[in-house]
Amino acid sequence: MVIKNYQNLPEALVKAVTLGKHNNPGCLSVTTLLNSTKQILLTDRHWDSLEDDVANRVWAILGTTAHKLFEHEGENEFAEEFISYDFEGVKITGRIDLYNMAEGVVTDYKTNSAWKIKFQDFKDWDRQGMIYAWLLMKNNFKVNKCRFISLIKDHSKRDAKFDPSYPKHPIFTYEFDVTPERLEEIEFFIRDRVLLYKQYLDAPDDDIPPCGADERWEKPTKYAVKKDGQKRAVRVFDTLKDAEKMMTDLGKGHFVEHRPGESTRCMDYCLCWQYCNFYRDNVAPSIIEQASA
Repeated sequence: MVIKNYQNLPEALVKAVTLGKHNNPGCLSVTTLLNSTKQILLTDRHWDSLEDDVANRVWAILGTTAHKLFEHEGENEFAEEFISYDFEGVKITGRIDLYNMAEGVVTDYKTNSAWKIKFQDFKDWDRQGMIYAWLLMKNNFKVNKCRFISLIKDHSKRDAKFDPSYPKHPIFTYEFDVTPERLEEIEFFIRDRVLLYKQYLDAPDDDIPPCGADERWEKPTKYAVKKDGQKRAVRVFDTLKDAEKMMTDLGKGHFVEHRPGESTRCMDYCLCWQYCNFYRDNVAPSIIEQASA
């Protein structure tokens, strides 16, 4: 990966955010399995030419620092341990932040913004924790619980006082039990990811299926019925037909505002965009349209 330094930041900072390729040939890491097949393969194939700016990777330093601070082991624990398991012809790999052998608890440390906690957006943590649990159990370690300890980088004491859904403290703990049902579900998920990876391993870039809506962090198109002179919408609809009906019912002085959907991850967070036909055919035209509006 090519790390650009547009702000001419110190070389030490550039080195701190420069990472090697995440997966070796024939291997898929726990965090990689959370991505789509297209993103996995495009990242692997074009790694040497992918570009990012030092400033965009600054939070990665905080995450790395946090892991370094917490890598010390307690009694009956091991930390930063690499484990793997051969599954369906692919090696699944992971590095465990902390595992307590006596209690059967696997812990992962995170740095993230407060909105993730506020909106209870834990789907990726659920999957990641269960993949770690599955990987540990395949290596003959018992796992009863998964625990995520989140360091909230933008925590606001004021918001914590007045917003009931806002995290009360700058450290938040999320945990859940590991059950046979959840282990069965996650093995099905892993198998599906592995089989898709093998199926499209040698396929041309454009033949790899696009990321799903959730994987693109898609915000769907909306239609807002508004009244002349007012900023807030009267009501927001999923379809133009429903919005136009309400506009007609409300009468003169009302109009429909088109709010185009967007694939947030494609637009701002995916480094493979220049090699992706979905981006080329669907995202780029909307960016050009919005820029010219």
